Amino acid sequence: MSAVATAIDAARAEGRGALIGYLPIGYPDLQTSIEAAVTLAEAGVDILELGPPYSDPVMDGPVIQEATNAALQAGFRMRDTFTAVREVSARTDVPVLVMTYWNPVVQYGVSRYADDLSAAGGAGLITPDITPDAASD
Repeated sequence: MSAVATAIDAARAEGRGALIGYLPIGYPDLQTSIEAAVTLAEAGVDILELGPPYSDPVMDGPVIQEATNAALQAGFRMRDTFTAVREVSARTDVPVLVMTYWNPVVQYGVSRYADDLSAAGGAGLITPDITPDAASD
């Protein structure tokens, strides 16, 4: 069973829904975003979603768009995603998912992204804009 399924099942066994917290990585800077994610875990979220900034955040609302634009302007790089996942995973028992657009994954390399996410301790990847044709990747 995956760490995410285990967290959801544990919440259900307690008679409640799972609380999932989302934060953009790199806002206002990488280390502060890592500390914020650890704080969410310590405060009781069941699962964390970390969102790497993307240059064309069309599906995100204005608050996330502004945060990710600031992170990109501050120098965020895709490799910072794996640094954040690694540090948060090492400091908490909360499963860490990455929620991103499909294009950055393809640009990075699907297999390389999967390998790097797994090596960092990531529990999975959410790509809400993936097309059915690309889903097998």
